[in-house]
Amino acid sequence: MTAARAALAAALVVGGALVVRPEPVSLAPWQVVSPLLPAPKRSPLPVAASTTPIKHIVFIIKENRTYDNLFGRFPSGDGATSGLTKEDRRVPLTPLPDRQVDLQHNFDAALKVEDGGRMDGFSEVLDKNRKRTMLPYTTASPGQLPIYWGYARRYALGDRMFSSANTSSFPNHLYTVAATSAGIMSGPDYHVTYWGCDGPPGITAPLISPDGTKIGSKRVPVCLDIPSTAGQINQRRQLSWSSYGARPGERGYGWVALDAVKPVRENPNWTMHAFPWQWFASDVRQGYLASVTWITPPWDLSDHPDGPSLCEGQNWTGRLVNTIMRSPLWSSTAIVIVWDDYGGFYDHVPPPKSDPYGPGPRVPMLVISPWARRGIDHTTYDFTSVLKFAGEDFGLPNLTPRESNANSLSSAFQFAKPLKPWVAPMTACPDVPFSGGGDVSINIHD
Repeated sequence: MTAARAALAAALVVGGALVVRPEPVSLAPWQVVSPLLPAPKRSPLPVAASTTPIKHIVFIIKENRTYDNLFGRFPSGDGATSGLTKEDRRVPLTPLPDRQVDLQHNFDAALKVEDGGRMDGFSEVLDKNRKRTMLPYTTASPGQLPIYWGYARRYALGDRMFSSANTSSFPNHLYTVAATSAGIMSGPDYHVTYWGCDGPPGITAPLISPDGTKIGSKRVPVCLDIPSTAGQINQRRQLSWSSYGARPGERGYGWVALDAVKPVRENPNWTMHAFPWQWFASDVRQGYLASVTWITPPWDLSDHPDGPSLCEGQNWTGRLVNTIMRSPLWSSTAIVIVWDDYGGFYDHVPPPKSDPYGPGPRVPMLVISPWARRGIDHTTYDFTSVLKFAGEDFGLPNLTPRESNANSLSSAFQFAKPLKPWVAPMTACPDVPFSGGGDVSINIHD
């Protein structure tokens, strides 16, 4: 072990428990993955008053899929099994690879694929290896995603959930916690290990241009002085919030969006709310579940293209949900699963436009709860709809005009007859080859 990695015994409070962890002596924080500490012993959190039987909202944000990509063949939903190319050709959506190359999905790419609402530009955008590809035109086969489809059959599947920002991950994750991206319309100029207030100095992200048509030249630091649902909860007794995700320095920590919200991240109580995702199961088994909880995955279990297995990511999500369903907390919990942006994949429904920032292309949404309105929910939502419902349930004001104008997720619930828990069986994931770029199935110039 080098001198730089020699550890000091440092006592601190984490999640209410006194622990001891090694602290690096001379390495900058973003150069070291924080150690995984044992899950602490907990006491149940106070249960807040609510307007519905739902006392706990768990918001799980996965990565980079459209509705047509995961649910295009799902019965009764507004899915597609074919898509349009720029040459006005209708092509079949081919089987979805378990692992594949990443696709361009930034603001410029989103404008190109949407093509003014024609949704025919997916054949024109190169993949991230700078190759022409038809991988956007893929969809899951029946039986490929038995956990996700199993939830859709037994609870609620939204076929009108749109990503909040017409671009990639970072702005959309900000919408899931703050109902705004503060004008940011692309990711920071850094890896997905650190994007927030505790990252390396000088990390910035670009704002949209004043006319709303392109990424502008102005950049801002990624530690944002903006209100958020967690910030509101910090001001309320009985209400509580938690965030579970990758650890600092680990791939996926950049998706822990509250790390970029300055009033929350720089509050002394940060470590009482932000935890490694590995602690979630232990916390739930101890009855420790906040009023509002955000969960984001580590990179390799995120459903993101460019390496991670979609099958393994589905199992990870299923284990989280199973933990709640096996606990007494199930009867008072609503779990909402979304995917943060379209990831470059085809979707045939043009997104509505609320303001210059979005919404962006359609993504899947699953609402899993004894109080879900079973079936296909055709209500138009974006990520702020989840925050709006949380505000209605717990008495919090709207954060932004986008949230005020959004439909509340309340339409996805019924409170007449509770649904039974369905503990999902884990899927045996095949050892499949990585699918790279290139014209994988159809020559788009034919």
